[in-house]
Amino acid sequence: MTLQADGPGSFERVFSLRPELYDAWRAFASVFWERALLDPALLELARARVGQMLGAAVPDACDAMRAARAALDPRKRAALERWWSSELFDDTERACLRFAEQFVLDAQQISDEEARAVTQALGDAGTVAFVEALAILDGFARFARFAASLEREDA
Repeated sequence: MTLQADGPGSFERVFSLRPELYDAWRAFASVFWERALLDPALLELARARVGQMLGAAVPDACDAMRAARAALDPRKRAALERWWSSELFDDTERACLRFAEQFVLDAQQISDEEARAVTQALGDAGTVAFVEALAILDGFARFARFAASLEREDA
């Protein structure tokens, strides 16, 4: 399949074949960062970890996402693959990263204990926002991986 659309990366080139869907994705994904439904640093940690696990990053949907990526402590980014043993991460980050990893692996297997830790850290509304953000991050990291595979096929 040849990608005919323009864009800076394979994700954008594939998605821009349906611009109305691309614009809707950007608007929806941006809500979490622009309205500050959660700490942008926490969202960026989740985005980075989901991307590591799936081998494809979720592209920036807005300036606030770019700013959160740029502001993430580089030491945390470097330690993200071993967050559970690094002193750089606090209890809230650990609970959310544990939850995010299980979400990517098998969301149906998230334990009550894992969910309770996130709810205690973020509250009910924060937990709902976090789960919705994870759904976007997981789904579109998988889409980005697929788009990259199409580009490799064309090479």
